[in-house]
Amino acid sequence: MVIQSNYVWLAALALLSTVPAKADPTIIKDCETCPELVVIEAGGSFVMGAEKAEGDTWGMLERMSSNERPTAEITISQRYAIGRTEVTRAQFAVFVDETGFKTKKGCFHLTSAGWSMQPKLSWRDDSIGGSDAHPVPCLRRPEMAAYMDWLTTKTGQTYRLPSEAEWEYAARAGSSYPTFWGEDWTDACVYQNGADQSFVKVAPDIPYGQFADCDDGYAFTSPAGTYAPNAFGLYDVAGNVGEWTSDCYAQGHADAPADGSPLQKRSCKAWVAKGGSWAGFPGLLRVSTRLRIIARTTGSGFGFRVARDVN
Repeated sequence: MVIQSNYVWLAALALLSTVPAKADPTIIKDCETCPELVVIEAGGSFVMGAEKAEGDTWGMLERMSSNERPTAEITISQRYAIGRTEVTRAQFAVFVDETGFKTKKGCFHLTSAGWSMQPKLSWRDDSIGGSDAHPVPCLRRPEMAAYMDWLTTKTGQTYRLPSEAEWEYAARAGSSYPTFWGEDWTDACVYQNGADQSFVKVAPDIPYGQFADCDDGYAFTSPAGTYAPNAFGLYDVAGNVGEWTSDCYAQGHADAPADGSPLQKRSCKAWVAKGGSWAGFPGLLRVSTRLRIIARTTGSGFGFRVARDVN
């Protein structure tokens, strides 16, 4: 009996040391159809990026993991709020219906022949997500900007994309592990929608060296908020859709502003995307992973999460 009690105690201690304790988040919702936002307090510090050993351990190609270093020490200087989930099709549809905004068709999607441009595919297509509760995919950066401008006008608050540092700090939620829930990948399908056994069924020939050995229930996107949140109360910061940030892309974090603001350049040809997608193998779903993405890029594996300043 003593042995069993000790085992339970040790198991509980291990869990507590892996996943930061959760606190009730402070939630903001500026209008009935606006995204829910979680308030992130100023003053938090973390190390953005990852050293080479982490990328190697998680099977990342050097050309991909090398852009996570050098790392940077960041202290968040301004209080802000960030979307509790990725923007959904339903939320984006309200904007389109109210304004008559026209989006362009054409979107890269995974087929039996691999990733290819589907000229007629749009964000409303049920072949990507089966309902309006799923994150909105297949948008170009100017289309996301138009939605946030509309939210700004509607609410009187300034909506924007989060900076890379704001995104990574909120996604980590105090965790120093490669994933926000810890380092045990057997827990993956509790927390995220990535390249798992459901994905293998639709993409058996994808040359990945690893898949999550579990089933999250979805081959493509899943409804926003399906899986367990991180310690800050954010959902889907790993997987589902990769998320645009406001940072101009640079190799590594040598020039990253130490206060958490976005890296901006006069001429920016590419931006940073974070979080990985439903097609992301384990290494791509680490918190530090970052992808280079250009403005005209549109794909079923990309979406966005809004942010705004909080006084």
